[in-house]
Amino acid sequence: MKVLQFISKLMFYLSAFVCIPAIFFVLIVDVTLRFGFNAPMRWAQEFASILLFVSIALVLPESWLQHAHIRADFLQHIVTRRAKEVLARVSWLLVLALSAAIIWQCSKDIDYMLLINESTPELFVPMAWLRGVLAVGAAISGLIAIFKLFSRQSLADETEGTAL
Repeated sequence: MKVLQFISKLMFYLSAFVCIPAIFFVLIVDVTLRFGFNAPMRWAQEFASILLFVSIALVLPESWLQHAHIRADFLQHIVTRRAKEVLARVSWLLVLALSAAIIWQCSKDIDYMLLINESTPELFVPMAWLRGVLAVGAAISGLIAIFKLFSRQSLADETEGTAL
């Protein structure tokens, strides 16, 4: 589990300290060139969109680990500790199911995208690569969910006090 947590944190840092600043930099340069010199970069919007997608895919595992997702925790204060444990395990089971569905769909998409050689219009980035990044994020999330589901320690404790 420590290795998965390290990989998850590394993916988060890559998103936060590489992808997001690159998006801001490219868009600032594009806006400056567009309005200051009437010379926009044609590929800037597509590049920013690709990096935003990659950023979201990379941060997915860490969002599950940090309980940064949106959840309805109004039951948290009125249910028993055992019910909290069951709800936490059901939540991780749903994360596993969602991750499996994403991986399955990505595998189908990647096969088709490679068959037709699909790429982005301006930068010609193969779309299969983007699906691959999403599949990796989902795979790490799924592995974390498996470890959480089969963990012997209580999952109810880690969700208390983390409501958004």
